Amino acid sequence: MTEKNITLLSSVYCLALGSVGGYRIFTNNIEPMSILVAYIFFITGSIGFVFSVVKLSRIKQT
Repeated sequence: MTEKNITLLSSVYCLALGSVGGYRIFTNNIEPMSILVAYIFFITGSIGFVFSVVKLSRIKQT
């Protein structure tokens, strides 16, 4: 896999992780997940997504 594909997959996974955390925070439908874990998922997913997009924008176009 190329570096571009890996970075793109990483951004998708981070977006999914942040979405799960945000879903738990805003809707309270996933009750077995603690609110602390939801905040950790939301924050780390958001940070990872931003850094993945920045890295993706710096990769040379081929």
